[in-house]
Amino acid sequence: MNCESLSFSQKLSEQRIGQAKTLLGKKMVRKILAYALFLLGVNRSSISTFLNMAPGSIRSVVLAIKLRGLAGLEDQRSKTSSFKPHRPEQIVPTLEADDSWLKVDFNVGNLLLRIPKSNPIQKRVVLLSLANNGLIERSTVAGALGLSIDRVGKLARNLEQEDVKGILDQRQGQRQDYRFTPQIKAELIQQFVIEAVALHPTGGEQLAKKLEERCQLSLSPRSILSHLSRLGLSSIKDSLPEHLAEVKKNSSNSSEKEPTKKH
Repeated sequence: MNCESLSFSQKLSEQRIGQAKTLLGKKMVRKILAYALFLLGVNRSSISTFLNMAPGSIRSVVLAIKLRGLAGLEDQRSKTSSFKPHRPEQIVPTLEADDSWLKVDFNVGNLLLRIPKSNPIQKRVVLLSLANNGLIERSTVAGALGLSIDRVGKLARNLEQEDVKGILDQRQGQRQDYRFTPQIKAELIQQFVIEAVALHPTGGEQLAKKLEERCQLSLSPRSILSHLSRLGLSSIKDSLPEHLAEVKKNSSNSSEKEPTKKH
C-alpha cells in the first residue's frame, strides 16, 4: 500500500483521535494506531517514537492480536470483553411440585415440563436423564424422588448403561420377593407409630420410603396400605398422638407428686 498518495489533515487527525479517546480510552486508541501503522509497514522503532510507546509494548500488541484476534487489544485481566460474543447463560432447570404434578422449569421462555405424580417411572426417567446430562444436581433429584444421593447415582448409572429396565427390573423383583413376615409387620407398625407421633404423613409412599431408608426393605406402597387396613392402624392415626401425649403428661405429673423417700 502506497501511503504517499494519501492526504493527511493534522486538524482532522487531532479531532478524530480525541473523539476516539473519549469513546475507547487513551490506551485502546494507542494500541489501534500502533497496529494500523504496523500493518502499513512502519518499523517498530518508528512506531515507538511516534506514539511514545515502548518497543516491547508494540510487540505485545501485535502478538496478542495474532493469538486472540480483536480481543488481544483488551486487557487480559478484564472479566468482560467488548469484542468476544457473550457466552449464553447456563440453563439450570428448577423443580416445583404440587398435589398433581412435578414441574421442571427450564427457565427459558415458557419452557415447562409437567410430569404427573401418578407416573413415577416417567418421573424417574426424566429426572435421572437430566442428572446424567449435567442439567440438574443429583441432590435435587434425590429430594424430588425421595431417595438418597447415593441411590440416585446408582440409578442414574443403571439408566445410562441398561436403559429403562435398569431402574425397573431390580426394584420390582425385590418387591415381589418380600412377604410380610411377623418381623416385617413389626417394623411396619413401628414406622407407622414413629410417623404418626411426629405428625408426618402415614400413606403407603411415605412409609415405603422410610422403611427402605431405615430397614433396607423395599415394599409396595399398595401392600403397605392393605396391611395397615387389616391391622386397623389407619383408624388410629389421628388419635394415637393425642393418647401418647396424654400418657406422657400423666406420667410426668405422677413423677412430680411422688414423695421423696427419707434415708
